[in-house]
Amino acid sequence: MAKINGFQYGAELLCKSSFPATLEADNLPCIIEVMVYRLNAVAATSYSLDGEDPLLHFLGLDKTDTYITRHEIDDLFTVVHARKEAEPWQQ
Repeated sequence: MAKINGFQYGAELLCKSSFPATLEADNLPCIIEVMVYRLNAVAATSYSLDGEDPLLHFLGLDKTDTYITRHEIDDLFTVVHARKEAEPWQQ
């Protein structure tokens, strides 16, 4: 957890999956990672007010090749990220 203005920002990883894929744009192999997080009240409020940038920064990701979906349950989020550096054994 990180403190933002004295408040604890937190995202608990509930599950994670990954699978090999091919990027449509350049036909290169990649690894797709799908992660489901439960955000605490500070992180969920930050997402509502500030958008996805603070969450991406907290997770160590950037907007490039990353997609975030907020579920009907306010504190559940799915993060999908395409890693372009597929290992040879993953291709």
